[in-house]
Parts: sequence; C-alpha cells; structure tokens
Amino acid sequence: MKAEREIELPYGTGTLRVRLPEANLVGVYAPSPPPACPDPVAEIGRALTHPLGTPPLSEIVGPGETVVVLIDDHTRATPTALILPLVIEELRRGGVRDEDITILITHGTHRLSTEEEVRQKVGEEIYGRFRIVQHDCTDEAAQVYVGLTSRGTPVWVNQWVVEADRCIGIGHIGPSPYAGYSGGGKLILPGVASLDTINANHSLVPLGFRQPGRIDLPCRLDLEEAARMVGLDFVLDVVLCQEEGLARAFAGSPDRVFREGVALARQVYEVECKEVDIAITTAYPYDQDLYQAVRAVEYADVVVRQGGSILLVAACPDGVGGEDFFRLMADHTKRPDDFLRDMVRRDGMVTFAVLGYNLARTKAEKRLYIVTEGIPAPALEAMGFHPLPSLQAGAETLLGIYGERARVAIFPMGSSTIPVRRSPACGKGGSS
Repeated sequence: MKAEREIELPYGTGTLRVRLPEANLVGVYAPSPPPACPDPVAEIGRALTHPLGTPPLSEIVGPGETVVVLIDDHTRATPTALILPLVIEELRRGGVRDEDITILITHGTHRLSTEEEVRQKVGEEIYGRFRIVQHDCTDEAAQVYVGLTSRGTPVWVNQWVVEADRCIGIGHIGPSPYAGYSGGGKLILPGVASLDTINANHSLVPLGFRQPGRIDLPCRLDLEEAARMVGLDFVLDVVLCQEEGLARAFAGSPDRVFREGVALARQVYEVECKEVDIAITTAYPYDQDLYQAVRAVEYADVVVRQGGSILLVAACPDGVGGEDFFRLMADHTKRPDDFLRDMVRRDGMVTFAVLGYNLARTKAEKRLYIVTEGIPAPALEAMGFHPLPSLQAGAETLLGIYGERARVAIFPMGSSTIPVRRSPACGKGGSS
C-alpha cells in the first residue's frame, strides 16, 4: 500500500483536507514568515519614531493642516485597527485636530465595504470618532485631474487626497499579481484613482506576464510615478506573519519604505520549487470572490508544465465578482490577442481584460479545475473551469489523468505565495 500524506488547506472560514501519495508530492509550498514581533504596538511606535527618508510624522504636519489618511479595504489583512490610533496620535502631537483628519478607504476597483466591514477595519473607537469616506473609482464628480505620467497614464484621484494639506498611507507589503508587491504608491494607484486611471495603468500589466514578484516592470513604475505626482507624504507599511500577526513595520518615504520592506517580504513570500504536472492551490486569504481568487492561478501557472493542470480551491462567498467579469470570462470567442486589444483601446474595465488575457494564455496550455461552493457549476463551466465535487475527488481525478509518476505541488496559501522556478533542488518554503 502506498504511503499517503494528508494536507489541510484553508477554505473560507474553515479548512479542507486532501490525501495524496507521498511519492507524487513534490512539495507543500507556503510563505516562510519570521516570528511575530512580541509587542506590535512597540514595533509600530519604533517605525514612527525612526522613519526612513523623512522627518517623524509629527514634524511633517502642523497645526491647522488637513490630513487624509489612506487605508486599504476589507479584502486586505493589514491590522489597521491597531495602527490607526498610533498614527493619529502622531498627527495630534503635530497639532492636527480630529476634525481635520479624514480616513479614506482605498478600494481601487473593489466593491465598497459594508458598515460592519468598515467598523471591523478601523476599530470601534475610530469608527465613532472620525470622518470615514470610501473611494468609488466610478464617481467622476469626486475626482480631480493631476497630470500625465511619463507612460501616458492620465492621473485622476479622489478629491479628498488633492484638497488635503497632507496625505498619509497605511498598508502592507505582500504579493501583488500586477505590481509585484503591494505597498507604497499602490494606495494611490489603484487605491484612490479613477477607473480611467486604473485602466491606463493596468494596460501595462501584460508586459509582466509570468514574472510574479518583479518590481521593475512598467505597471509598478507607473503607479509609483503617479504617487509622487499626487504627493503621498508618508506611509506606514507592515509585513505580516502567516497568522496575520505583525512581523515588522516600516514608516517614512513611500519609495524607501517599499524598497526596504519588499526585501523582507521576498524572504517571506517567495518559495523555490520544481516544475510539476499538477498544482493544487488555494486562493486564501483572497478567496472572497473569483475575481480576487484567480491570482492564485496566475502564481501557480509559473511552475506547472505545458499540458499540466491547476486545481483552484476557493470558497468565493461573494460569487464570481460581478456580472461584467462573468460575461468577459464566459466569452469563448476571445483569444489572448483580443484581450490585449481591449486593453490598448481601454474598452470596458481593463482589469478584467488583464485577467482575461492571463487566463486565456494559461487555458491555452493547461487545464483549470476548481473546488468551490460559492459559484454554480454551469457558471464555472461557462468561464472555462472544470468544477469538481470535492478536493479529494479532484486530486484523485488528476492523479488518474497524469498517472502514477505525476508530480504534484500544493500551495496552501496560493494567493500569497510566489513560486520561483529553481532546478534541481526545491528550496525554502517547501516540504515533502
């Protein structure tokens, strides 16, 4: 009897288990975070007291100034409720009054948060004390034109950002399928940018296809330029532990914070592994809908051979992620080049066209399977996914297709794990 190994994978608010023959399992690849800092409040205080490339925040602001504080939304794990009171205390130390502070949630193209999601994000005390505004990228009346980037991106951003005397950001540094890593200027673009601005920036994404984790590609450089044009004065970004604890905080100049923070983030999120026939990947922690979940497919695609298969495990309690996204994914007349044309023409939401392009290229070479309870099977099939009744049944189906010598990689946190192809050895982050 073949020796088997049971692996537990996060799924929504729970877990799923799968058993695989050890002979087929190349590795289980997940982030390798440093230990959580014992006193996160002290760590945030340290970063604020010793900023990178700027004076302390309390010396940047002054009495009578208005300040907008950018925070990421309910889809991100940044411990904002922990960080906000400390940042606001620094603002108060600099003479800023509570009534001159606006907290702006940077949704990009995501849906707006519910009131309960906002309350959980900022904490009860902050929720009841400060003005909190949500950015809507489609609300053109609330946006102000700033200028053109050198790559031709027209920069429109939320009027609260332009009209404030100072702009401060709070976020985290982790894998981003478009920008290599989140953090720094991403709070501006796509965070508080108009849909037209986001579309223009995201039309640069295909230049980085199958190059996850790179921060020198046009999309990232363009958004950093936009952030400098707008005037992001100070950021506090954190690198998180796997348990969503805080590993380290970085504060100061957006560019310095991002460059120093990403060096640690690479050690956490990038894993070395071999080419495989099958990748089983979860979308956790970005499994709220399929639109967010497919980033796990984009990462796993890097290590799956041509003719191989990717099995996505995603709860998707919010379903597909919008009717427009569904219609685009279900249009089987579109080839990769058609999606590129949509991006160049900025026809519709370019973010969807980018995903369509990436998935079309992947589906041309590999088969996509999915285990989810959040989307009906006919809708999944219409979008080119092969739905499976359970994770175990899916694993057995794929092993039956590829045979007893099939090579399988598992990514328990696939949306936040960047595979790096290495040969012949598998490096850090993998176990077998």
